[in-house]
Amino acid sequence: MARRERDGDLMPYGGCVDADFGYEPLGIGWLRRKQDFVTGRVSAEFVAKLLPYCHPAVTVCRQRKPMPCPLCGETVVADIDGDSVVLGSAEIRIIGDDDIYAAPDLICHYIAAHQYQPPAEFIQAVVSGPLPDSIEFRALINALNTIS
Repeated sequence: MARRERDGDLMPYGGCVDADFGYEPLGIGWLRRKQDFVTGRVSAEFVAKLLPYCHPAVTVCRQRKPMPCPLCGETVVADIDGDSVVLGSAEIRIIGDDDIYAAPDLICHYIAAHQYQPPAEFIQAVVSGPLPDSIEFRALINALNTIS
């Protein structure tokens, strides 16, 4: 499959602890102020499936203090599975067929508030990949959190 590298999406991501774990995920949604990025609509199914990955129980590389959205400056609070979660202090991982993706937990806000449209292969991985409560996903997150 040919990759479209857009706005830094789908570029190797070297942050956090992934290299220590022996793989290099592809970065998705690392947006900055005054950066152009692809916008568009995404399905409600995608949004509903993405949100649980942003819950602190399944994130990695958590920081003590959340950062506000770099695009609008807001402190972002999301309702995830009945919990009020302040976003902006962690990263998420998504397991696809061929790759693992790394994104900021603010990606949910970028999509909802700023109409950011992630690459199709990331959307497909969220919709059809291992869920946050799956054994495969938990094994990855537990390993990353062990070495961070």
